[in-house]
Amino acid sequence: MSDTTPQTAVQSRAEVPRFREQFSLETLREQVPLRFPSVPAPEVPETFRARSWYSYPGPEALANTEVVEDWGAFYLSLHLIDFSPLRGELVRLTGIHVNAAGETPYDPVSLFLCCLLRWETGKGWRALAKFLAGPPGACWRRLCGFRPGETPAASTLRGFFRALEGAFLRDLCPRFIEVLSTAGLLPPHDPHSATPARDGLPLATDGMLHEAHSTTYCTAIRASCYQPTAPDQPRPCPAHAAGKRGCDCDTERCREVCRRATPRDPEARFIHYAGRNQEGEEDPRRARDVHGYRSYAHSLVDDELHTYWVAYTSVHPANTDERVIFPRDHQQLRARLPQLPISEVVADAALGYAQCLNTIYEAQSIPIVDLRAHATDDDPEACLLRGYDREGHPLCPHGYPLSPNGLDYERLRAAWVCNQVCKRAPHAPPATADCPFRDPQRPYGMSRHVSNAFVHPDGSRHERLARLIAYDSPRWHERYGSRRNATESRNSQVKRLQLGRIWSYGLDGALADIVFADLLINLRTLGRLVQQASLLAN
Repeated sequence: MSDTTPQTAVQSRAEVPRFREQFSLETLREQVPLRFPSVPAPEVPETFRARSWYSYPGPEALANTEVVEDWGAFYLSLHLIDFSPLRGELVRLTGIHVNAAGETPYDPVSLFLCCLLRWETGKGWRALAKFLAGPPGACWRRLCGFRPGETPAASTLRGFFRALEGAFLRDLCPRFIEVLSTAGLLPPHDPHSATPARDGLPLATDGMLHEAHSTTYCTAIRASCYQPTAPDQPRPCPAHAAGKRGCDCDTERCREVCRRATPRDPEARFIHYAGRNQEGEEDPRRARDVHGYRSYAHSLVDDELHTYWVAYTSVHPANTDERVIFPRDHQQLRARLPQLPISEVVADAALGYAQCLNTIYEAQSIPIVDLRAHATDDDPEACLLRGYDREGHPLCPHGYPLSPNGLDYERLRAAWVCNQVCKRAPHAPPATADCPFRDPQRPYGMSRHVSNAFVHPDGSRHERLARLIAYDSPRWHERYGSRRNATESRNSQVKRLQLGRIWSYGLDGALADIVFADLLINLRTLGRLVQQASLLAN
């Protein structure tokens, strides 16, 4: 047994100088408030009346460090960030008419913070409205700008939540990354690190399956199940076509929508999750059937501080292929945050396809993507014919694997050499004696350069196992393991927020639920790091 106990993340952060320098309250007091970005929108007139009014609580609230240490992480983050720039944009998005006749509206920024508070407290809209109106919600009323006896009803909160558009929601996490970047809280690139990489930050991606709010009684639901049916134009049944029970759709209930469908979750789809990304393999402990949606998150990883920030999230029907999701989402993230270079993309074998790998290379990033297996990987003759083995190591003409010999970060090209290993092999075939690469004047022997694909002499390209960093090498594990843990941590936190099953109906509702959860995760992380750094500074 080892005499030393592995350090926790908190202990590791304590040894990083920039952690105390950047995240302590003493430093941040000079920068607060950190203004949450907003797109250009019409200014709210001074005559705008509202039943509540959010205002940044002010840096004075952060003066007493001992009091701040007792706050919750989310509560502290709301004292660091000013959300008032969102007011004009939210007025336009949610249709709150300025000084319209009728009941005076609530400040939309107040309602926006309530959407975050919903997940912080784990309450439904009715329970949240009751919480805000009662004594336990006094501190949150002050923070959100509500007066006693003037808190919103559940229908008001729900209506505001549903009025938010998908484009606005998908932009919330990128805006939070802008807040961190402006405040200098993102990790700098260290060109002198033990494992140098291209300038930028590592990005980890992964998906998570969520049950839809509606319960399904058919695993074959498709878009056609939501089309009207008539005797002269009967609705096709995907379940019947697959040899299953299905529905004859011959009743009045089936006229507009099949009675086995979920009309409040029309985009939800069924998928059997095998628990493994390798074809034909299944993990019985993780395998499950899901009717619902798939959220897909891009997270920036801070290796030094052992933490991550969710930078972009999208939500799709559960059966959407990641070969469709990743290229589009990655391009949107880079277009949204062009000033944020991505050095490496870390993902599991689900991205081990040409569409995804080429997207990473085209962005001038290094793919740290797990290898996707194939039946030919176990056939030595097939491996020799194609020129590389099951772990992506190039093979010499005699079948010996080459060894990695460095990476050109500018060209994104890896070098491999044979090191004349056949000289030391106990049972080398006689043909190796005449190999031209056994020349004593060329001790490295055969060399080969590999970029985004193994190129066969016939001109065919093989992207599946080509990697710039040798798979299963110490450098691979250093870059892959902890960063994959970041995506698993994000999924775990979303699950702890009770979002294994979506709370809202429909794809739009699922997107709103997930994005607010991811924004809350970021805010909690910021508050937690500030508390830890402030304790160290004192």
